[in-house]
Amino acid sequence: MSNIRVYIVDDEDIVREGLTEYVPWYDYGMEVVGTAENGQKAFDFLSCNEVDLVISDIYMPHVDGLELVEKLKSINKNPIVILISGHSDFDYAQRAIKTKMVFEYILKPINFEELDKVISAAKEKILSQTANNDFPLLTNEEWRKLAADEKNNEIAKQSQIINEIKLCQLENAQQLFSKTWGFMVKNSYSNSMIARYSIELIMGIIELVLEQRNSRDVLLEDPIQYIRSRHDINEIKTYTEKMIVTSYEVISRKENKDLSPVINVALDYINENYNNHEQSLNSLADKLNVSPNYLCLRFKEETGINYTKYLNSLRVKHAKELLKDVRLKVYMISDMVGFEDTRYFSRIFRSYTGYTPTEYQKKEATRQ
Repeated sequence: MSNIRVYIVDDEDIVREGLTEYVPWYDYGMEVVGTAENGQKAFDFLSCNEVDLVISDIYMPHVDGLELVEKLKSINKNPIVILISGHSDFDYAQRAIKTKMVFEYILKPINFEELDKVISAAKEKILSQTANNDFPLLTNEEWRKLAADEKNNEIAKQSQIINEIKLCQLENAQQLFSKTWGFMVKNSYSNSMIARYSIELIMGIIELVLEQRNSRDVLLEDPIQYIRSRHDINEIKTYTEKMIVTSYEVISRKENKDLSPVINVALDYINENYNNHEQSLNSLADKLNVSPNYLCLRFKEETGINYTKYLNSLRVKHAKELLKDVRLKVYMISDMVGFEDTRYFSRIFRSYTGYTPTEYQKKEATRQ
């Protein structure tokens, strides 16, 4: 598996095949994960799968290239997009770039030297986006303070609060959070430290609820974006307290009432086989005797996230546990949680946690 996932959309067979077969994707650290002959088929695939780079013709039947970009943005999908345009729609492509909907364009007939420059630039953009994630960054001094306060039991580890929720001990979870919050405020923790602590706690709560109850009830909005957009820390406190109560209510249910049988079975299978390298939406659909498109749409509708994001979040959760063992190398952990390519694993891990696996392992070592 390569590092960057590419999807190609064009109504001409010769263009799709040419881009797939004759571009040295491996040399760029990329792989083509699929193709489509029109924008609607592309949207059906992209709405269920995580892709980094889309190369699309502008004019196609059913849904054209720009309509595809707009539809993706409407569901908060923002891959890097390169448009392929003829001379007749050159101005159209330029306007699309000025609106920042599209990264770049290539004129037909495709010049492979020009294509090389555009793909290389797109790669740099994708990698820089991964590095500049939305997690609040802390200084080394702030990290040391957090670790020291945890060791002295001045603040609770996020895992302690999550475990109380898992045990349906709501009052204990609330008391731990209240004590921690009070200490952070009293001791003049920076807003970044408070935001970081809260984000990690909420992400852990979401992982717990999805794993234990297969429920989307806590996924009200993106917690990272929500917390990062708050300027008043009391709003962060209220939001986090709400997440603790909501997750307790979901966990304390005796059964999963809000999911269809097929999605319950799908989630159970993923939870048990997340570390299988061959795990995919298509293979899971085959096991359930449904079409991949049906499973994709139902999964997103009922859980609130798409199949790939759920699988990756589960793999990252287990990787975080394994990284606590400093004897294990990152490449070993990558393989143990279902990733064939260590670079791709590192990129996914950082997008979910704000750390590279190595950084996370060092951070955990200071906590022990």
